[in-house]
Amino acid sequence: MSIISTGLSGLVAAQRGLEATSNNVANAGTDGYVRRRIVQAEAITTGAGLTADLGSGVRVTGVERLYDAFLGESLRGISSMEGRAQIMSDLAARLDGLIGNPDLGLDRSIQAFFDQVELLGRDPTSAASRQALLAQGDSLSGRFQQLGTQLERFGDEVDRRLADVTGRINAIAKSLATINETLARGASGANDLLDQRDALLGELSRLIDANVLKQADGTTTVMIGNGQPLVLGINSAELTLAQDEFDPTRLQINIDFGAESRPISRVVSGGELGGLLAFRSEALDPARRELGLLAATITNAFNEQHALGVDARGNLGGTFFSTLQPLVAGSARNAGAATLTATVADATALQARDYELRFDGTAWSLADAGTGQPLTMTGTGSVADPFLFDGLALSVSAGAATNDRFLVRPVTDAASRVALSIADAGSIAAAAPVRTSRLLGNASDATIALGGISDVTNPALQQPVQLRFESAGTFRVYDGANNDLSGPLAYTSGADINFNGWTVRVSGSPATGDRFDVLPTPPGSADNGNALELARVARRGYLAGGQVSADDLSTRLVATVGTAAQRHSQDLQVQGALREQAQLDFDAVGGVNLDEEAANLLRYQQAYQAASKIIAVADELFQTLIGIIR
Repeated sequence: MSIISTGLSGLVAAQRGLEATSNNVANAGTDGYVRRRIVQAEAITTGAGLTADLGSGVRVTGVERLYDAFLGESLRGISSMEGRAQIMSDLAARLDGLIGNPDLGLDRSIQAFFDQVELLGRDPTSAASRQALLAQGDSLSGRFQQLGTQLERFGDEVDRRLADVTGRINAIAKSLATINETLARGASGANDLLDQRDALLGELSRLIDANVLKQADGTTTVMIGNGQPLVLGINSAELTLAQDEFDPTRLQINIDFGAESRPISRVVSGGELGGLLAFRSEALDPARRELGLLAATITNAFNEQHALGVDARGNLGGTFFSTLQPLVAGSARNAGAATLTATVADATALQARDYELRFDGTAWSLADAGTGQPLTMTGTGSVADPFLFDGLALSVSAGAATNDRFLVRPVTDAASRVALSIADAGSIAAAAPVRTSRLLGNASDATIALGGISDVTNPALQQPVQLRFESAGTFRVYDGANNDLSGPLAYTSGADINFNGWTVRVSGSPATGDRFDVLPTPPGSADNGNALELARVARRGYLAGGQVSADDLSTRLVATVGTAAQRHSQDLQVQGALREQAQLDFDAVGGVNLDEEAANLLRYQQAYQAASKIIAVADELFQTLIGIIR
């Protein structure tokens, strides 16, 4: 009987092995399935002496999942980084296609506009050239607006993707909590539940960076961000979308657990959710600011030069493009009644940056809104003495409460607000406001040329004056009524002569009695002095103390976006290779190898046949013994 019992235990063990192996083969293509094997142990022997020494067979103590927790954790972590890299690479490539495409980008429109300005300089009296310049200006404005709108739509797409990803995360969190509840009850089929749980955790890691903590009762706790619980026992939190405190059109992520809700947008770094947030803050927002700075630089520089000329009617030029003012938004959480007003104090000092102004109860402080880096500013914040920094002037009214905050965006949305401010071609200021000439009767061959306009607001800018040389080294400035306006002035050949808001240069060796006139430019003049300067605006240094031109900004924008797209593409390749290797390492332990399973089937088949033979032999011996007794 002991032989039969021992053989029967081997038969049952082999049968269980065949069942486990057949289940592995059946699920070889099932995602998330972890192969299993039976755990065998020698049967407990009762009795003593020789019987105990011989043993009493085998017993199956359980079914083991061949799951390596360390490899599983590594795979989840790498999958999270690949999910982030995938989103960043896809969206950055599309952004590069929008900004860097020669047919879609700004370079062609900017070049066409300034080419037309140059054509106007060749024939400033041409009505056709003036009208064409208006059309090109309108086209450039429309291209800025179009590109700005497309970047805003990128932001809208990010918001829609955030809604989709958070919905999937919430569904996974609920499923994990349900599995935790089932595991905590000790229900049968635990291995199947563990497969489902690990598959859900893998999918979750693709969506968001998560830390998984296994508990003693078999359940798991899932933490996201900087330690916020997403799944805790049989309870799950919910990710919700909330309006940004400064911009109601932009969505941020909160985590709600019970009655508590916390913002987590700044602490989520991995997965598709982290990739979306990172793309918005690290690629899209900087591109919008750089584009806005380019728009502001072109419009400000062109407007400033345009204002230094006179139009076809002889009037001083005004603004060609609309003036772009900074945008200010108060936090939705502000408790005080203070208001903030921002203006551009020095357009040449503007930067592609957003700012946050915070009140601590006694004083205001300034920081970079993107990085949180503290910045310095001067002034007291009053209308008479505003805060000054990076070309901006800010005045704050009374009534601020502790922790009140304001967001200042000088150029972020500037591209969407570019527009023409003149309606007719005659208002284009192609001529300089004053002209120079030398008297034909001058004894010398000295010449005079206009050097530029230093102060267009000077009321005497267009007052007719005459430079009269008393000697080769001195001269005086007289008005039309023969009044001496300057007294004797020293003369140096080619040196700037500044007077009434203009600058002229006399070159050569004037003789005593030589005279040079500075006269207002009459209506309908063929003078092209200002048109020539307008044509140079894009190439002329404007920002950073005259070191950075509009052309430089355009090149920088394209290069920055293109470099970022290339970097994220390379990062995706690296993360993909790391994930493939981690998957191979994981599958080497927990994956189903059909060759190995075929060998196991043969081994268990042979074990089953051998155990059957043992039982048959024991039965034959037993029957022989019965026959002897009979």
